[in-house]
Amino acid sequence: MISLFNTIKEWLPSHRIRPVYVTLSISEFATGLTTPILTFLFFSESSALLPAELSMAERGVLFGLFISLFRFAGMLSNPVFGTLSDMLGRKKIIYISVLAMVCLGLFTILSMIFQAVWVFVIGASIYAFFWALRPVCTAAINDVTDNSKKMKNQALLQFFIGIGVGLGPMLGGWLGNFKPFGYSYMLPFIILLLLSLFLFAYAKLTFPETLYFKNKQDAKEFFKVSNIKDLFNNKIIYLLMIIHILDQFSWGVYYNFMPAVTKTVFGFSVIAVGIFVGLIGIWLIVSTGIIIPILQRYFSNTQLIIVSSVIGTFGVCITYAASFFPGSTLAHYVIWISALPVAAGDVILFCLLLSLFSSYVSKKHQGTIVGIIYIVGTGMWCLAAPIGGYLMKWRMNGALILCPIAMILLLIFLKLSHKRQWFLSLNTTENIISEKN
Repeated sequence: MISLFNTIKEWLPSHRIRPVYVTLSISEFATGLTTPILTFLFFSESSALLPAELSMAERGVLFGLFISLFRFAGMLSNPVFGTLSDMLGRKKIIYISVLAMVCLGLFTILSMIFQAVWVFVIGASIYAFFWALRPVCTAAINDVTDNSKKMKNQALLQFFIGIGVGLGPMLGGWLGNFKPFGYSYMLPFIILLLLSLFLFAYAKLTFPETLYFKNKQDAKEFFKVSNIKDLFNNKIIYLLMIIHILDQFSWGVYYNFMPAVTKTVFGFSVIAVGIFVGLIGIWLIVSTGIIIPILQRYFSNTQLIIVSSVIGTFGVCITYAASFFPGSTLAHYVIWISALPVAAGDVILFCLLLSLFSSYVSKKHQGTIVGIIYIVGTGMWCLAAPIGGYLMKWRMNGALILCPIAMILLLIFLKLSHKRQWFLSLNTTENIISEKN
């Protein structure tokens, strides 16, 4: 019992950086309230945003275009605010991100009142561009983390993200049934607005500034060509990016389109969609809190990359196969259960990649490299969205075919790389880091 208590104590974040984890978890919970609702804003005939006479195929195309524009705004913001946080400090960027959440809640409420879809799009775009909590919190953790503990702390960050991503959609799906002031799907956005105002006050009072070397001279140096080259002077960065691109393309399709598939193909209610999306967050918690600590004891970095990729590939393949049989009870079970290997495979690989990318750049570029990681990932989500939306014109589950294609390509790349020196060197990154920093 004492040993278990000590293990849990070692796994928990230190008191100093605990507000970083709490801030991100609250943010994920607040925005997660709206995740299942976005699907119904586009695909429900009772939504005030779109004309009731639009077909499901047309709604699917519009949904794909919206997701693409939404992710494109986020793709632009991640490197900008990641780099700005390296110059100005993490805390100021946190304030901006939380205010973006306020805009999302406020503008969506106004769009429902005035039945103006463009108001919703403006608010969502402002939120997507200015919300940079994930890369900034990731950089804040890296600021104060020893090289040997980076994967553990990044896994812990994903654990707290999972708490918000898990509980938010579940509650949001239930809240979506209520009609405050007679407006369908408004209540989750009202709560988002209130939680955002609370989070701004919480961050101002508790969020620590983890960046200690910022000054005007450093800011002027940031955009020199030599500094930019310093980020990409190792070819391993590019090779790791190939793994990241293929994994995020698959995950982006799955996370963006599964809520739509569960509603249009399997006939899920708003509560069921909320529970499904919420369970993905729960699987993130299980993966980062239980599976990753166990796997780290028995597998090297390269083995973890291969194992997580195989797990993810298995999950997306059986998901796609089950989506052809919506009338089958077995297919319904598969859709629910397969979310675990899909989420586990992605988050294990993502945590490891964050740690590895961080290992190959100096401390002064931690925010920038994290921003680049997120811009590439978001870029894949952005690219996948219009393709998936178009494929939904063919079949409502058409977008899901992109997931196994991307993951099989990833396995092929790993098969070609697993005996090469660059891949084997990923097991000895700590020595490289200590020399760079």
